[in-house]
Order: sequence, then structure tokens, then C-alpha cells
Amino acid sequence: MSRTTGHATVIPGALVGRQRAWIPVTTLSVPTVWLATADGLALLDLIAVELAVNGLRRGWTLTRDEKWFAARLMLDRKVPYATISTRVGASGSTLAEWFPGEIEPTVIRLDRGKKRRRKPTHSPLCGTRSGHRRHVRRRERVCQPCRDAKRMADRHYREHGTYVGAPKPAPAVAA
Repeated sequence: MSRTTGHATVIPGALVGRQRAWIPVTTLSVPTVWLATADGLALLDLIAVELAVNGLRRGWTLTRDEKWFAARLMLDRKVPYATISTRVGASGSTLAEWFPGEIEPTVIRLDRGKKRRRKPTHSPLCGTRSGHRRHVRRRERVCQPCRDAKRMADRHYREHGTYVGAPKPAPAVAA
């Protein structure tokens, strides 16, 4: 019986690195490596990189160079960039900056310049508990039907510990 943690499938009894779909990065004889970068030498913890590449990174972060190295390994294995971004902990724009031309979004948004407006919802009716909350939110004077509805709902809450099932008076007037 296997269980899934994040993006990796863990099989009880199987050693780490012997799991199905495991992407091997290191051997136990070489847990750290010096990598030459444009900024100088960088020390990479290959065990941390391997755990991140396989979706087992929990509660700790990679250095910038380790993120780049892990992303490069996953790009070479054709892992989707959204998965790479999640596992490595780098945004999609950072990945596009590191690997220009290799990262392409999977969904093309055609309505870039348009702002989506929320559909107007109906306003809570007077004579209900939500109508009372609307009055308070708008800093209006609370009408008598809303006061009565709030009073009934609070009485029900004190007796039953929940607002669910509270008696609802008939709405008085649409707001």
C-alpha cells in the first residue's frame, strides 16, 4: 500500500531512492558538491536537492543555487514548470528569468486587459440576521425587523450553540 505526500508516492518498506518515479540526484558517497557559477563557487547540498526534486521538501528552503540546480534537473526530465515551481520554491517568473525560452505557460490568457467584474449578488433582506449584519457593516440605523431577527437568532444560539436551524422570520422589505 502506497501513500502520497505532496507530489511523491511513498511505498512503505522501500528505501528512499528506491521508490517508483524517484529522480536520483546523488549517491551517499557524495552528499555535497561545489558548483562553479558566474558569481563564484556555490556549495550544493545534493540530498536537499534530491528531496526537493522528488516533492519531499517540508519546512526548509533551498539556497538560490540549489533551486537553480534542482530546476535544471527537472527541466531536463520534462517536468511541468508549475510542478517545478512548487517543488523548488521559486516563482514562474524567476524560472523564466533563469531559463529564457524554456519556460512557457500552459494556459494562455486572452483577456489580459479586461478586469473581471463580480456579478451583482442580491442584497440581504431586512428582517433576517444577514440583513442586520448588512446594516451594521454599512453603519446604518438597524430597522426593527432586523433587530427582531437578530434577537431570535441569538436566542437560538444561546440554547443550541449554533445558528443553524434558527427560526427565520419572514423578510419584511427588500433593501
